[in-house]
This record gives sequence, structure tokens and C-alpha cells, in this order.
Amino acid sequence: MSPTPATAAEVRALTQRLALGTAQFGLAYGLNNHAGQPTPAAVAEVLAAAQAAGLTLLDTAAAYGDSETRLGELAGKNSAFDLITKVAAGPPAQVTQHLAESLARLRRPRVYGVLFHAFGPLQAAPAAWQALQAARASGQVQRIGVSLYHPHEAEWLLAQNWDIDLVQVPYSVLDQRFAAVLPRLAARGVEVHVRSAFLQGLLLREPATLPEFFLPLAPKLTQLRALAAAANIPLPAALLLFAAGAPGVARAVIGVDSVANLHENLAAAAYAAAAETLRPTLTALAETTDTFILPYAWPPRP
Repeated sequence: MSPTPATAAEVRALTQRLALGTAQFGLAYGLNNHAGQPTPAAVAEVLAAAQAAGLTLLDTAAAYGDSETRLGELAGKNSAFDLITKVAAGPPAQVTQHLAESLARLRRPRVYGVLFHAFGPLQAAPAAWQALQAARASGQVQRIGVSLYHPHEAEWLLAQNWDIDLVQVPYSVLDQRFAAVLPRLAARGVEVHVRSAFLQGLLLREPATLPEFFLPLAPKLTQLRALAAAANIPLPAALLLFAAGAPGVARAVIGVDSVANLHENLAAAAYAAAAETLRPTLTALAETTDTFILPYAWPPRP
């Protein structure tokens, strides 16, 4: 472990590379979530602590339960926070309507970014892109783009040469499928955000407690813990910094359900240099079996 906590400057440097995900604010989210949805008071405490630390970019979506409504009540008029939300692709008029509804729930006339929630519907209805272009041109949105799940989707977008300036993709020690395309997106001026650094908590599970479906991952998770311990880096810090520091990445989206959880993530700032030294070794742990790294392919939680 680090002999000293992260300095204020180190924490501030890390927060500039993070966005606070808010799926937990509106849903009982994550493989390890046994507490359910946090209370409004707990959400308010997290937002206050995030603002104090300098983490002021919030990521949400209409599909995250009542997350947008909660953020509107707690952060809608707080100009310190920038917001990114997500809408479904469809006919342009429908996209415009859904965006207006999101802005109303967020109590904002404009937001930092809007993403289409999934690539497939956008590819099927490319005219939807016109609605986000119009929203950006009118000043409702600063950056527009798509949340992606597979590298071939990024390749398609690059081939279309659309004026996309924001994408979000999954990225973790196990899920490095986007590693080759992220620097190319960044070179096009696309702001790249990565999510699932902890793979919904799977990477933090004790190997001995894994559900049967995930048992083939036990050797890698055991090795991951050993590598982090040998480098004197807490496992959560190693995972977060691996994702946030990947080539081409502008920010990593983290989800927290308490102030203590937030502070644990921010404490990773003290290990930034050591984590970069560990990066080549962790890169070798990439998993190639999609069913283990794509949460939608996992069996339902009992």
C-alpha cells in the first residue's frame, strides 16, 4: 500500500480523468450490489463529496430508472456539474422529443453530452443522427455520439466519417477488445469515455466466491490479485487506473453508492505511477471469451 494518501493535487488530476456514473442512483445495479438503490440523502452526500473533490462530470441515461429525475432534483441547478445523458435512436422527431424530456427531468436547458444508448438502432435509423446534430447546433448539447458495445461498431462509425465527438465503450483488464481502435477515435477528435473498469464488480470478487458460471476466470482473477499485491497497489486502484490511463481514453466512468466508495476510488490517485509500470503485465490478462466479459450474456442473478 502507499505509505501516504494521495495529495489534493493528485486527486484533482485523477478527477479530471473520471466521470461519475449514476446508474446506481436509479437502479439496483451491479453484480455485487446487495444493498439496492441508495437513498436520496446518500446520493446527495455522494454528489457533494464529488464536487468537493473536483469530480463534476456526471453520466446518466433515461434508462437508468429515476436517475435523471434524482439528478435534476439534486444537481440540476448546480452549474458546477456537467451532465451526459443517453437517449434511444429512432425517427428524428422522436429523438428530439426524448431529449426534451430528459432535459426536463434534469432541469437543464442544455447538457455537456448526449449519446445514443446503443449502436444497433442508430445503424438501422441513421436519420436519428440529424436530431443530435440539430441539438448541438442549437446549443442544447456540446458533444454528441454513441455508446458502443463492440469494436466493429466503432469501425463502422469511423468509416461513415460522421462528425461524432463523444463515445463510451467498455474497457477493463479482462475486456480489452477496443484497445486498438481507441487511439484512432481520439486522433479523429472523439472524446473517448470508458466504462466497466470493475466489470460490474466481477473483477473485485474473491475467486473462491465466484458463481459457477465464472469459475473459469478464477485463475486470471487470482493472478490479477497477486500482481496488484506484488506492485503494492490496491486492487480497485489497479483496475481503475488501467482503464483511465489506456491510450486514447479521455475519462473513465465510475459508479459509486456511498461517499466511502467514492473516496476509495479517488485514493487510487496515489498509485498512478506504479499502475503505469504494471500496465504491460495486466494487458496480458485480456480475456477472449465474450460470454465472460459481456454482462448481457451472463446468467440472471439468483
